[in-house]
Amino acid sequence: METLRLAGLRAEELTELSHLSVRQYQRPNGQVVALLVISPSKSDRERAIPMSAELFHVIAQIIRRHREEHGTVPVCARYDLHEKVWSEELPYLFQTVYSSSQRGMSSTTVWRIVRRACNELAATHPEFANVHFAPHDFRRLFATELVNNGLPIHIGAALLGHLDIRTTRGYVAVFDEDVISHYHQFLARRRGTRPVEEYREPTRDEWEDFQEHFDKRRVELGSCGRPYGTPCAHEHACIRCPMLSINPKMLPRLNELEEDLLARRKRAVEEDWRGEIEGLDLTLTFLRSKREQARRFQRSDPVSLGMPPIPHQKPQATDR
Repeated sequence: METLRLAGLRAEELTELSHLSVRQYQRPNGQVVALLVISPSKSDRERAIPMSAELFHVIAQIIRRHREEHGTVPVCARYDLHEKVWSEELPYLFQTVYSSSQRGMSSTTVWRIVRRACNELAATHPEFANVHFAPHDFRRLFATELVNNGLPIHIGAALLGHLDIRTTRGYVAVFDEDVISHYHQFLARRRGTRPVEEYREPTRDEWEDFQEHFDKRRVELGSCGRPYGTPCAHEHACIRCPMLSINPKMLPRLNELEEDLLARRKRAVEEDWRGEIEGLDLTLTFLRSKREQARRFQRSDPVSLGMPPIPHQKPQATDR
């Protein structure tokens, strides 16, 4: 459990740890950093995480216990419950005894140990009664502790083996006070590095120009999303502009524009105006895309998702 808590591993990654997973890395300044190499699992990518002093102590204790009992870390095989195959024999750190022989621990055994610990703890701590605690909860605690202590979330994603930072964000329990305090600290740091004159009060003309910009962004078909201080890049050919947001009320107007474009295209084909045909086809493509987008926004009726079926409880898996 300490390894799960201090390393943020998945249950299957924990069972695949071996004596060979402990490596070391020497930095340019001569400092030696202990690393824990995690075998590919869900993301099929090997990763190495630097071990804290607490995690290194836990791993060292596991290896010491193996050596005291067997003289070395025993080499044994492990059955993969997902792949349904036996692994090659390795000095796994977490082992069990089955039929008087050593075997690598399965993820099912990890779940069973965590569940049994919660039940035993409930005798002295009633708040743990009927609590369903899983190995993956340690992973969420690990992610939350990293980010709330100031570690950038993209570094946390690398330590957890997430390919998408949004996955890491879903693991982290961030509270409103943390968001507000961190954001104010960020603003204070940013303002401290910028020239003071950038934070002066705007003049009356500057403020009026700023407000007028948003009035000018209202166009016939909807609203333009171009930022303040930038001109219209498409010379008011709004139907082609990605910044245009169509007002669903203007869908009939889009149909009128499409009819006009089709008529112009028919005339261009008759006159063999090939350059005109190419431009009209491009405009029609943008128009139909904008229309489909506006129709999606127009659908405001609630969608019934139904009730999910109640899953049947599966029989408890064994190490066999």
